[in-house]
Amino acid sequence: MEKRQRVGLLIELPRLLSDLDQDPSTVCAKAGIDGAALRDPESTLSFDEVGRLFRACVEETQCQHFGLLLGQRSATRSLALVGRLMRNAPTLKQAMIDLCTNQARYVRGSVVYLVIRNDAAFWGFGVHHPGMEAVEHFSEAAISVGISMMRELVGRRPDQVLLARRAPPDLDPYQRLLGVIPQFEAEQNAMVFSTDLLASPVLGANQKLREALEKTVAAYWALKEPNVVEQVNRILRARVIFGDASLANVASDLSMHPRTLNRRLLGEGKSFRDLLSEARCEVAQQLMSVTNMRISAIAQALGYANPSAFTRAFERWSGMPPSEWPRQ
Repeated sequence: MEKRQRVGLLIELPRLLSDLDQDPSTVCAKAGIDGAALRDPESTLSFDEVGRLFRACVEETQCQHFGLLLGQRSATRSLALVGRLMRNAPTLKQAMIDLCTNQARYVRGSVVYLVIRNDAAFWGFGVHHPGMEAVEHFSEAAISVGISMMRELVGRRPDQVLLARRAPPDLDPYQRLLGVIPQFEAEQNAMVFSTDLLASPVLGANQKLREALEKTVAAYWALKEPNVVEQVNRILRARVIFGDASLANVASDLSMHPRTLNRRLLGEGKSFRDLLSEARCEVAQQLMSVTNMRISAIAQALGYANPSAFTRAFERWSGMPPSEWPRQ
């Protein structure tokens, strides 16, 4: 299935371009996009189109924090029905789970995840579409929206922001808009905060309205319901970063027995080992493309015992050592 992104927040893009003294029609034309597609938040673009659009926006505006500015222009309203569900969640944790659970109803090619490690919560975003242009700027926009959502829902900001990209030359906009300078060159795009914050009540939530929204969301599919391979790809995109991408863990996430999951994957022409290798390869290639992380750091982030093991695996995936891949 083609990877597609709901327009949603991107309806703000023409106005942002105008504010930055650029003609939206010209920028869209450079990206090969019909500007009319950005008028309806419920329409979709392919991930290739979204990547070209972000690349053109950054190049024409010469603004390396374009994604940050775009994300600051919206919050839960950009998610329409799912956003309304989040605004009426009893706690911040449930609101985050609402998005993690329901994002697949209107997006193919990226994943929102919530991972808890000891006393730290990671609310993150990852793209699983190989070779997407400007993936770092698109991911930054998603994290920026997430920060706006936290402020809207509970009036708080994350303690730390992780961005898988090289640091831009001007850090002042990040300090001004986020209240914190992100940790660049990170292995993931995520907001990090104390788990204590997860229990915070959502401001102005309405339980009766939520009950009605739950039924509506459960029946909503903007795109075709994902098959098992697509569901596993989403889960692996987050789990490979945290070193717990086992068959048992993924099967548990899908409420399946591991043997059942393997059988269903084989029925769709894939094995779990294939998908795990593809997920690791894709994350590695993204990190080599948009960060200056050392090979040893990438190997460690993906759970390899040493760089040599990672190099051997990467050569099997791509046909070349990781030291040569960025030049290709």
